[in-house]
Amino acid sequence: MRVVFTRMNKHLPLYLESLGDDWDQEAVQRPQGYPYYHWLQTTEGQGMISVAGQNLLLPTHTGILLSPHIAHQYHRLDTPTWKTQYLTFGGAAVLNILNNKPLNYQIFNQLPSDFILGQSRTITSVTEPIELSVLIYRFLLLLNDHSTTTVHLNNQNNATLVTVRQYLEAHYSQTITNEALASIAGFSVQHLIRQFKTIFQVTPMQYLNDLRLRNAQALLISQPQLNIDEIAERVGYNSSSYFIAQFKAAKKITPKQFRKLH
Repeated sequence: MRVVFTRMNKHLPLYLESLGDDWDQEAVQRPQGYPYYHWLQTTEGQGMISVAGQNLLLPTHTGILLSPHIAHQYHRLDTPTWKTQYLTFGGAAVLNILNNKPLNYQIFNQLPSDFILGQSRTITSVTEPIELSVLIYRFLLLLNDHSTTTVHLNNQNNATLVTVRQYLEAHYSQTITNEALASIAGFSVQHLIRQFKTIFQVTPMQYLNDLRLRNAQALLISQPQLNIDEIAERVGYNSSSYFIAQFKAAKKITPKQFRKLH
């Protein structure tokens, strides 16, 4: 599905130009870039984007935000299909929301795709430019809350670590140990932790905990019928009290308080 918004009000701090959801992504080459900010997220399969002299992997739950007029190209990579979601938008407020980071691109990992897809479906039901501006604002706040990591496909170790990360993203609700991850990678536990932290800036268990918390956030917002115990169990915590403690340590509020705010 592709939606183009023709009633853009460029006097607003944020405005939406187009949206694509559950898109069978074709190969794209843009030597002049795109005239608006461009968000591209993988929802199924994986792709590769070439930008600023780098080849970047876009597996499931990973997205990239490109600034206007930045040359890039992307294509499907080693999967039968590559489905994406994308937004194109503009506005003077974008950099302010993203903490004034001058960027050509930013990679975002560990994205709770159900929540972001839900955001896009909300957007398609809105027609007023001011309401669209508010929804883009919320979307950017969500992105700003995610840590950024760039994944380069420059050696076999990196590809192996991406496989470990993808395993975490697919099985975060299950019991996972460093020993099990090391077995998948063919590394010792110490080597896995060291190499994973070099690439992703966190240890595998820190990545797993953050992934669980982000998916818990999505469930707190999108599944109001679930209680805290059920959410803790769904995202992989054996103890709801431990989940609450981890959530509060990361977000400075409890899950119940977070739900009330959203």
